[in-house]
Amino acid sequence: MSGVGDPAPFPGRDELEELLRALVPEGWEEATTDGDEARRRALADELDNPAIVSALGGAGWVAPHYAPEHGGRGLADDDARRALSLLAAWEVPHVPRGSGLALAAPTIQAWSSDDTKRRLLPPLLTGEERWCQLFSEPGAGSDMASLATTAVRDGDEWIVDGQKVWTTFGHESERAMLIARTDPDLPKHAGITYFGLDMRAAGVEVRPLVNMAGQLEFNEVFLTGVRIADVDRISEVGAGWTAAMTTLGAERFALSGVVRKRKASDEILGGAPFAEVAGAASARDATTSAVIVDELARAATADRLLAWTAARARARSRSGHAPGPEGSIGKIAKAGTNQRLQELAMSILGVDAAAWAEGDDAAGDWITQFLRTRANSIEGGTSEIQRNIVGERVLGLPREPDPHKGEAWRDVPRS
Repeated sequence: MSGVGDPAPFPGRDELEELLRALVPEGWEEATTDGDEARRRALADELDNPAIVSALGGAGWVAPHYAPEHGGRGLADDDARRALSLLAAWEVPHVPRGSGLALAAPTIQAWSSDDTKRRLLPPLLTGEERWCQLFSEPGAGSDMASLATTAVRDGDEWIVDGQKVWTTFGHESERAMLIARTDPDLPKHAGITYFGLDMRAAGVEVRPLVNMAGQLEFNEVFLTGVRIADVDRISEVGAGWTAAMTTLGAERFALSGVVRKRKASDEILGGAPFAEVAGAASARDATTSAVIVDELARAATADRLLAWTAARARARSRSGHAPGPEGSIGKIAKAGTNQRLQELAMSILGVDAAAWAEGDDAAGDWITQFLRTRANSIEGGTSEIQRNIVGERVLGLPREPDPHKGEAWRDVPRS
């Protein structure tokens, strides 16, 4: 048995370890067991990330608690946690790119028919189909339930027309989480249905939106006469808003700082972590400034508080509970804290934040990260909306008045 990870057994452990040894370069297991980070980093370039995810997903290890026919192993929750812990201990890629595993899979698992699960989950778990999210619209951002994209039933298919916006990595995705209005005669929340859209279908047009950091991350998506098979319907007809709450809860969880590892420069929130900002302050002798030291202390405190909040959210998840208010609370705190941390980085850089030598990629990356984080308080639900959620659902405060509550969607005035 390998020396990597918790030695606790679970069904299929030997099989998983044998598969891992076949997927990683020679020396990886030993470097991981010995904690040899330098050796592991040197070997990391030899990893074929998509191939590893595909092999693990195809063998059921990406979501081992799912049923085998849905792409999993059918393991009990405790055994599945041990399997995922082992994957984490081996430090191999085991999460498909895109938002499918974090956002779409839990929603499909909770709300879809068995046929839909068999159709949509396996290619999601192997990374064959990368997912994006088609929720927001030009006229339905904060009030997402007022969406105007329509889906009209035509036998065993639905015909979709409308426009979505702020679609992260829509230009690289094969599938999308789509909510559309299927009954305009019902109140806005009641007439929505949730679908798994094939982004390669006829009538889907993706147009890029370049952000102010110069990154192509977001898109607007136009849907014209797009046909969706009914088997790709994720929710019951008219239950799309309730199903979307599963997705949005998972999204707040993902944006709350629970995922601790920093990715590349275009990672989910952007910005340098506290350790890098503190390192830059030391390298530039900025710690001689009492103001900078005070701000670093504030940032360190905020960083620790976020870690504790994230740990509480992870503990809740591990105990089998759905994402709770920690997601919204953490999301609000993470957005503001990350933005303030990058503002501190700009203060540390001083004049280099406004003008740096041509070819100085390191300085350019600091600026790119700073600009990217300006979206933190908007994406995934604005901080203002998140505060409303906390006020209403956590503190029990009265909801904002809605003069059109209960009216049919088609009768509600829209600007």
